[in-house]
Amino acid sequence: MKTMEAKPNKTRCSRIAVLLLLCLLPMGVAAQNRQKKDTIRQKENIKAADYMIPKRRGADKFESKKGTEHLFFSAGAGIVRLFDMGSGFAAHGPKASFYVGNWITPVIGIRAGVDYSMWRGNNATNLVGGSVDYLVNISSFAARYNPKRVFEVIAIGGISYQATMKTGMETIHSYGLHGGLQGKFNISPAFNLFIEPQLGIYPDRVDNHFSWRRYDVIASMMLGITYKPSGFSQSGLLRNGFASIGAGMGNTGNMLFNTEFALGKWFGKPRINGIRISAGSSTAFLDNDLGGVKREFNVNLCADYLCNLTTLFSDRKSRIFDLLFIGGAGSYFPGGEASEPIVLNGRIGFQGQIRLSEHVGLWLEPRINIFKDKSYRADLQEPVRGTVGVMVGTSYKF
Repeated sequence: MKTMEAKPNKTRCSRIAVLLLLCLLPMGVAAQNRQKKDTIRQKENIKAADYMIPKRRGADKFESKKGTEHLFFSAGAGIVRLFDMGSGFAAHGPKASFYVGNWITPVIGIRAGVDYSMWRGNNATNLVGGSVDYLVNISSFAARYNPKRVFEVIAIGGISYQATMKTGMETIHSYGLHGGLQGKFNISPAFNLFIEPQLGIYPDRVDNHFSWRRYDVIASMMLGITYKPSGFSQSGLLRNGFASIGAGMGNTGNMLFNTEFALGKWFGKPRINGIRISAGSSTAFLDNDLGGVKREFNVNLCADYLCNLTTLFSDRKSRIFDLLFIGGAGSYFPGGEASEPIVLNGRIGFQGQIRLSEHVGLWLEPRINIFKDKSYRADLQEPVRGTVGVMVGTSYKF
């Protein structure tokens, strides 16, 4: 009896399960249909822009909107050479330049400036010129802008003007094109040192000589320093630093007129030891074979060690007078009668400085320059020659 009662119960459960499946089947089919419709709808709403090639990141821009935020000033000195392009004449000599410029973006900038150079010969040829340049920061273009980058490469291209002046000859005015590269070492936010080779092309007769090629080529190599005012407050290098400018007279048997611009820094809390890097010029008034006087222009670069003797031997922190010992070495680029393009020299001297305010002082500096004699006639040359002089100037303490 128990066996017969169990069978009807199993049959009844099976029927109920079948009925449930029949009821759920339409619901599952409806869900699948809805899922298919949602997938089709999503595909129809896909934007073509999602499959486009990504655009290149835009050019870098400065955060500051001030037009003069990235203004800079550059001064340089070096050597210039005129190549013989068929006229039978070639020349070389010293060159000095000064530029003012501004970076419009981290990649693009402009600058304009003036320069002076001299070709050596029987009679010196003086060239006064100006230029306008377009600058491209290759480092920022290739590897993005980085204000902390130590070394950068700048491409330079522009137009030039030259006035060629020689005693007894008419002044020649020439226009040309030039280009070059500048390797820039950023030593602080406010200052950088640079080396700049450059090549220029001018119409014939910039050298006062005719050439069958009908053009002249001039090359130059400049070393210099650039100052950026906006980086002044950010520069740790400027702490205990100073800038100075001076002029004075010297004598080697002939009268010299000297000018100089310098940047320096004191080290340590006592500020006893320091360094100074300077660039300057000297004009010598030389006797010539005809009994007259001619001018010879030289450009010089020097590095000096400074020792504040007043601080070394006195404990006073507040004073209005300082006595400094100065000793250094450098080079200058001589003028017309030199037998070498660069002459090395050493110098020693003392500087007495009177403080006018917290930042400004006046100074007097007698000095002696010692160098191997290469800048005068061979029959008058000596193994070593000395220049005695006195400079007067002013200093600004950062």
